[in-house]
Amino acid sequence: MANIARPTYEFSWYTPSEIKAKLDAGGDLEREVRKEYTRLRDISQKRLKRLAAAGYENTDVYQKNVKHYPKLKDIKSKSELAQRLSDLSRFVGSTQSTVKGLKEREKKVLKTLKKSGYKYVNESNLSDFGDFMEYYRDAMYDLEYDSGDAADLYTVVEKNKLDPEKVKEDFDFWLENVEDAKKIRKAKRRTGKTAEVLEELVAKVYSKEDD
Repeated sequence: MANIARPTYEFSWYTPSEIKAKLDAGGDLEREVRKEYTRLRDISQKRLKRLAAAGYENTDVYQKNVKHYPKLKDIKSKSELAQRLSDLSRFVGSTQSTVKGLKEREKKVLKTLKKSGYKYVNESNLSDFGDFMEYYRDAMYDLEYDSGDAADLYTVVEKNKLDPEKVKEDFDFWLENVEDAKKIRKAKRRTGKTAEVLEELVAKVYSKEDD
């Protein structure tokens, strides 16, 4: 089995303060930092292309990282380089930066959701369900939730003891009334604002409940 490319050094090497200190020291230490950034960036670009090719371009992990690592010549300061390299090391060091890692996580999430009664969630709608739960939290309830990532779905349903059948009803309604969930994802990436879309959706949901 081929070795998986990883960050060269221990975790502590990649903290922003440690990287900045090496950059300020100059000489071999600065060259070492710049070399490592270029190496990890090359790895990240290859993995991001594979994620997109495998259909993961709408996931949080892809969207948060795809434009986050400029070429070395485009980084404006030592502080920026320190932070970018720190972020880059976490991305490359994560199993979620690979197609295999994401697929393995999805299997675990689906298995856990099914045990909790969410038998209608499968590989084909897991991404949509992840989006739905994020908006469901923001628009409908004050739920404990860390992110819209599929990996956190079990956390929100378990902590808040949601009724799987009630969630299914709202999920089906969401899919029917949001003509294309991808439009919300694109709007979010483009403007960072989905308030208008959510306001309209919530109005429809509450209207349905009053019938």
